[in-house]
Amino acid sequence: MKKIAGIIGGMGPQATIDLFQKVVSNTEASCDNEHIHILIDNNTDIPDRTKSILNHSDLPLKYLSQSAKNLEKSGASFLAMPCNTAHYFYNRLQKEVNIPIINMIEETAKYLKERNEKTFLLLATTGTIKTEIYQNIFNKYNLTIIKPKQEFQDEIMSAIYDYVKEGKPYDKVNKFKEYLNQELVNNIDNIILGCTELPILFENNKLEYKTVDPTLVLAKQIIINAGYNIKN
Repeated sequence: MKKIAGIIGGMGPQATIDLFQKVVSNTEASCDNEHIHILIDNNTDIPDRTKSILNHSDLPLKYLSQSAKNLEKSGASFLAMPCNTAHYFYNRLQKEVNIPIINMIEETAKYLKERNEKTFLLLATTGTIKTEIYQNIFNKYNLTIIKPKQEFQDEIMSAIYDYVKEGKPYDKVNKFKEYLNQELVNNIDNIILGCTELPILFENNKLEYKTVDPTLVLAKQIIINAGYNIKN
C-alpha cells in the first residue's frame, strides 16, 4: 500500500529542496502518477537549532511539533526532517505525533554499518557536534566519529551560515580543502556531510572527496517507507 510522506522543512529551504529533488530523482517512476505523494511544510519560522541548543533553549521543539502535527492532520503517513541538528529533539518530537518519524542519523549509521567502514570524520554544525547526537547513535553500531579541529569547525560554520544559507558563492574553497586534507591524514574511512547544507556546498564547489550524504540516505528511506522502489 502506497503511503504519503511528510517533510518538516525550512531548515533551510535549500536543504528541503535538495531532499525533495533526491526523492524524485531516486524513485523508480515512468510518469507523474508513479511518483510519491509528498507533503512539505517549509516552516521557516523554526528557530535556528544550533543557536537554540547552545543557549539551552528548546524553542525549536514547539515549532517542529506544530509542523509535525499539521502534516499528520493533512494525511502524512510518516515524517522526515532534512536537518541533522533538529534530530537533537527527535525523541521528544516523536512523542508529539502518532505517525513514525524517520531518524536520518540512525538510518545513516545502519547504512554505514553494512559498508564495513568504522571511522568517520563528521562535518556538521556546532550544535550537532556539541550535543554528540551522531556519537550517541553511532556508538550503538560500534562506529567511531572524529570531530574536526576547532579552526576547521569555525570554517564549516561560516560555510554553512555565511554562504549556503545566504545563497552566496563560497569563496574560500582552497582554505576549506586545506583544512579537510589535514584532517584526512588520520585514519578516516569516510566523511559524513552531517549538515543538510553541506551536500549543497560540496556539489556547488566540486569538492570531490569520499563522502556520505545523510540527505540521500534519508531520501531513499522515504522512498522505501512510502512503498515505492529505488531507481537502479
